[in-house]
Amino acid sequence: MSNIQNIQLATGKYDKILAAVLKRIKPSPQEMKDDQEFISSFVKKLDAMTPKDVQIILAGSTSRGTNLRGDRDFDVFMLFPKTYSTKELMKYGLEWGKKIAKGSKWELAYAQHPYVRAWIEGHEMDIVPSYKISEISEKETAVDRTPLHAQYILSHIREEQKDDVRLLKKFLKGIGIYGAEGKIQGFSGYQCELLILAYGSFINFVKEIAILKEIPIFDPEFKKSRENLIKMFPEAAMIYIDPVDSNRNVAAAVSKTSLSLLIYTARKFLKQPSEKFFFPSDEKLDKGWMEKQLKGRDSQIFAIEFNTPNSVEDIRWPQYYKFAHKLADRAKDNNFSVFDTDVTEKKGKCIVVFEFEIYQLPRIKKVSGPPLWYEEDVEEFMKSHKVTEPIWFEHDKILALDKRKFVNAEGFLQDVVKKPAPYGVPPDILKNMKSAKLLDIKIVKKKYPEFLFAYLKKRNI
Repeated sequence: MSNIQNIQLATGKYDKILAAVLKRIKPSPQEMKDDQEFISSFVKKLDAMTPKDVQIILAGSTSRGTNLRGDRDFDVFMLFPKTYSTKELMKYGLEWGKKIAKGSKWELAYAQHPYVRAWIEGHEMDIVPSYKISEISEKETAVDRTPLHAQYILSHIREEQKDDVRLLKKFLKGIGIYGAEGKIQGFSGYQCELLILAYGSFINFVKEIAILKEIPIFDPEFKKSRENLIKMFPEAAMIYIDPVDSNRNVAAAVSKTSLSLLIYTARKFLKQPSEKFFFPSDEKLDKGWMEKQLKGRDSQIFAIEFNTPNSVEDIRWPQYYKFAHKLADRAKDNNFSVFDTDVTEKKGKCIVVFEFEIYQLPRIKKVSGPPLWYEEDVEEFMKSHKVTEPIWFEHDKILALDKRKFVNAEGFLQDVVKKPAPYGVPPDILKNMKSAKLLDIKIVKKKYPEFLFAYLKKRNI
């Protein structure tokens, strides 16, 4: 990675565009005033109904001044002293969360332990019980570190960098990779703040990302060697060691696909800067174009549709991807070839699309046996495959003819739908496979045209 300090300041063409974007995404003074009044009142109410030894604080981007306009999400933490057991922390934390949300819509959400998510006066509130700690060694639950994140950012970020964080968040939103959820596999808000601290500004970040030649690695506080960090996180697309937790990679959610998309888009932005990178326009569904695409493809497209599992997004979306990839591998085991897969959710249904480039096979197949010098194995192979004279050899191996279980991709997928367990279907999806249906391309076009259109747009011919 080149020296960040040597990067030149942004040219005028970038400044003008970024200023225009910032004008649209930064909360107005009135919005900030209204939000501050609301959250101050909320914190006071929650503080009044909790014991004096439980501290109520605001965390998240709003508390750090890096939130986007219209982002009315607040993270409110109830900080318990260690005199409370984890069981007591969860019991009382949920009780108080439900009590303050009474009369409003609320639900239980889950991190390492449950917390209350409520919608109060147009604001989405995460009301989270955690322990009050001063260093990571005192951590009892995963959420305990969040207030430490707030302290770290507030003590390091400059006022002007808060706007750079906003620009980065909106840029990533425009690409579709903002969020560390399993569905998105992208960048969290906290990671955006850390990246601006590392690069200094949004434009410096874009310039450096555009010229990446290796896995980006950051460890500003603990300064472990690159080799050790790669050993610690061998599968990571990006490594950013949490400044408050030396064993945590803040960028763990970022997939290689997301990083590749970021690099490519950064290069495009630098060549032709435009507000459209931050505010992409939705393409209208063009059924005529879609029909031409389908007619021009010598492939077959199917979808498996089933009821959405009753689990949180961060659990079910990784299972969707695992399901799609596992079935693609099993299709390959049966000599079919999956060109690509994609997943979406709509109105209580999950839809997993499979496009096959090899979807029809002959009934017969060649089976390779053991080398001839393993006499007992050869005889067993001949019996099990009913091999008769004359013997068929290929180099040093005996061969036999067998029949395929599946001669087309549709039959393979029908078997998955009817008997999913042997295919290693993830547990939450397996529970819902009784509702599963196999859809051909005609039904996919009719029921999920927007999803199919988006799939073809990315893979157009």
